[in-house]
Amino acid sequence: MKEINVNDIDNIKDAYIIDVREDIELKETGTIKGAIHIPMNMVPNNLNKIPKDKEIYILCRSGRRSYEVASYLRELGYDAVNLAGGILEYKKELIK
Repeated sequence: MKEINVNDIDNIKDAYIIDVREDIELKETGTIKGAIHIPMNMVPNNLNKIPKDKEIYILCRSGRRSYEVASYLRELGYDAVNLAGGILEYKKELIK
């Protein structure tokens, strides 16, 4: 499984980030600038929105759900990367 620390995402130009948390979690904290919101349970129904030709960075609260989603996407042929530490470890400003 490919993983990077969540705070390293800001060093990646044009990163394609998917936040897999639930709606209520997003409303409470916000997310990383540019992240696309697809709740974990909705990922299988939204594969057409996820590009196969670039790295996909998966974000959640702590890094556990994102690890599962990244693993799932990798099995389907996506170049998915887990953002270890999740939103709890992210040090920069969040966007609501």
